[in-house]
Amino acid sequence: MATKRLRSKSLAQTGISPELKRNKQTKEAQVHLLQVGDGPEQNNKNTEEDDKKQLHLLPGDDSLSEFERRRLQNLRDNAAFFSTLNIKQAKENLSTTIQKPSNRRPARGLQIEKIKKESLPRRPPSLRLQRKDPHGEAVPAPPPVWEWQPPEHARQAPGPIKMIQKNTVKDMDEVTFMRTLKNMGKCKEKATKKNVSTDSFITSINALTLKSEHVAKVVKDRIFSVVVHPSETKLLVCTGDKWGKLGFWDVNSRDGNDGVFLYEPHSRPVNCLSFGQDNTDRLYSCSYDGTVRCTVFEQAIFDEIYATPEDDDIRCCHFDFLEPNTMLVCQSDGCVAVVDTRTQGTGAENIYHVHGKLAKTVSVHPQEKNYFITACRDGYVSVWDLRHMKTKRPSSIDDLPHSKSVSSAYFSPGTGKNILTTSLDDRLNIFDSSSMTGDIRRKASIRHDNHVGRWLTNFRAVWHPMREDVFVVGSMHRPRQIELYDDHCHMLTTFSDPDYLGSVCSINAFHPTQNILVGGNSSGRLHVFT
Repeated sequence: MATKRLRSKSLAQTGISPELKRNKQTKEAQVHLLQVGDGPEQNNKNTEEDDKKQLHLLPGDDSLSEFERRRLQNLRDNAAFFSTLNIKQAKENLSTTIQKPSNRRPARGLQIEKIKKESLPRRPPSLRLQRKDPHGEAVPAPPPVWEWQPPEHARQAPGPIKMIQKNTVKDMDEVTFMRTLKNMGKCKEKATKKNVSTDSFITSINALTLKSEHVAKVVKDRIFSVVVHPSETKLLVCTGDKWGKLGFWDVNSRDGNDGVFLYEPHSRPVNCLSFGQDNTDRLYSCSYDGTVRCTVFEQAIFDEIYATPEDDDIRCCHFDFLEPNTMLVCQSDGCVAVVDTRTQGTGAENIYHVHGKLAKTVSVHPQEKNYFITACRDGYVSVWDLRHMKTKRPSSIDDLPHSKSVSSAYFSPGTGKNILTTSLDDRLNIFDSSSMTGDIRRKASIRHDNHVGRWLTNFRAVWHPMREDVFVVGSMHRPRQIELYDDHCHMLTTFSDPDYLGSVCSINAFHPTQNILVGGNSSGRLHVFT
């Protein structure tokens, strides 16, 4: 079998079919017989002539080798042989005789008329693609793609800032006011506690009235903090607003804008103001921009004493003094920072993470300075001992629960025997903190509407700076008023005026030594009851 395959392969390579090979062998045998019958010379001559006849040489084939001439001859013989078979004609005849059966059923009866499909007109583009409203009117062009822009109220430059007025006043008035501030700082006036009974105090406080000249717009936006200078010779009120403005109002002066001078030490809400405990020529302020600054009247600058990392967006919400040069600052990340105003730089001595949410206020015990309380958004007022604080996960002495967020919590001045809280569960609460052993109980509570809405500053009930049995708070009642309560949450009196008090005073403060009450509303206006 292998021999046959090799033979067939060799024949295929030479181009000679087996049939033609057999015919050729037969012809060669016949020629050989003829050559045997004749002489040698005749045989040779006949062989050459027969070869030429058999090869059918064409012009140009003489230059080919014997093998090439024979190969070409074989190809011509094969083509001639296949042409005699008429294979192409047989294929055409066969294709005409065989027809594919048709599966189509012949139509009988009525012929179905073919309906020519009409090309539908092109549908007009939709109103949306035409940028039109349902009424066919053109809509305005889309707003441009939002691009990041730096914050509108960026933090002030670090370091001291000069006291440059933001309201238009005369140069002479500015010089006079700065001289007044420096002179007030030189006066070392200490508040002396006067033992006055509650009835006598109520009698004197009911005599307070509101005059038209004691109402003024001191800052441009919503008020977040108010403080009264302790001087007894000049009435100076300071207030901070929503966008970092700090307003000074010399109530009985007509310099500037009716005694008003405006500055801008911060860029976000100024939530807490306080004069120094020993130096009344220094005004401390903290802001949501993450900084705490000290206004130095003698140098006419706003010095920066503490700042959080600007990229972290941590707000400074409130502060209170441990010592004349040391303060506690509560922050929006739930931390309390210990800041020493004497050290260089703007860092903190220690930072304690006391809450998981925003810490709104901090208050230091007036006698035992190692105790302080914090009010948190999570609904707890926590009591802490600074001697046992840890950097990570400090433990509180006691937690005073509220059903909703607590807006403020303050120790009573003097002995710190009471804690006053204001919360969004519409309650004013007083806790007995006479014993700091971890068992602080609720002493009194009263329902009070503390939902002021979005556009008003939250109420923060505060103690009278010289009394432990009286506190003041704003009110949503009409006619508009400011309410005064005792330490059992009993209302003592209200401050109102149908002519000059027509708005809600969310933030209120007493003069440290005199019966003077100041209320601030959410339009930047102060009302002074004298």
